[in-house]
Amino acid sequence: MIQNNRLSFTSSTPPFGEITEVIKNARRILVASHIDPDGDSLGTQLAMAEYLQDIGKEVILMRDSEIPSKYTFLHNVDQISHSENFDRELKFDTAFILECPNIARIGKASDYITDDVNIINIDHHQDNNAFGHLNWINNTASSVGEMIYEYFKSVSYKITPAVAELLYVAILTDTGRFRYRSTSPRTLEIAGELVAAGADPQLICDNVYYNMKPSSMILIGKVLNGIKFYHGNQICLLELSNKMLEVSKADRSESDGLVDYTLFNDGVITGALIKEITKDSCKVSLRSKNGIHVAAIAAEYGGGGHFNAAGCSMNLSLEKAGEEIVRKLSEAIDAQNE
Repeated sequence: MIQNNRLSFTSSTPPFGEITEVIKNARRILVASHIDPDGDSLGTQLAMAEYLQDIGKEVILMRDSEIPSKYTFLHNVDQISHSENFDRELKFDTAFILECPNIARIGKASDYITDDVNIINIDHHQDNNAFGHLNWINNTASSVGEMIYEYFKSVSYKITPAVAELLYVAILTDTGRFRYRSTSPRTLEIAGELVAAGADPQLICDNVYYNMKPSSMILIGKVLNGIKFYHGNQICLLELSNKMLEVSKADRSESDGLVDYTLFNDGVITGALIKEITKDSCKVSLRSKNGIHVAAIAAEYGGGGHFNAAGCSMNLSLEKAGEEIVRKLSEAIDAQNE
């Protein structure tokens, strides 16, 4: 066991043997991923749980947010239970934390991780703070899905069609449909191997991107109707108010992916989606291209993410948060042009 020690590994030294050793000694394992889950977090959480169960381990899957409706088709997704549904005395000896730059990102699920729990932290965020006892951080990987696939191959795990689907969803969504710069030749090679193992690209893409509820379409329309451009049309700003959610009869999770619309416009190099939480607080999602480091901006407000995709929270009104973010993005563009 590695408890009370801290071991960190990079892309060049993946800790396959160390992970296998921890799993061998584990009895009850928590598998958790971040609040406001996306395809990579859900796909890898479910795929890892499937593997652990297949080798005879007791596994608990936990979440602290609602699952977006687009992902309800995923195999065994109903096994991920909300943290509030568990007995507070529930104990684990091992925890896999996936795609989280810090332990706070799993929300209240962290309440179940006591000092004697071995934490395996697997992530591809550049700002991961190595909170685990065993940390595998590969910020060159397109997704945690890609990393988990490499681990499964290292232990000769036979990937079933269900697991192939889960990992394909993880990679597809975290590469922006294989569009982001993180998409490497190896990423595409893995995607092909997952298709060969049984993942259905059309079925997956249709479920994730082309199967929206009427409420989602109405919400998108309302958000896009208020689209704003700044700094010579290089910045695109979208705002989502609680009133829009109410009128659209949409859940907050239905806004997943909306920020990507900011980069659909000719000439835009960076964009933001500001989501109202209360009258004095917002969540901000940032996207960029052409060298704008939005993770650095998010970090100023306690957030983080990737170079071109990041997020944070702000204790400001919807209007004030928008003004602040536009100012920050404008400064980043000006600095790049100097």
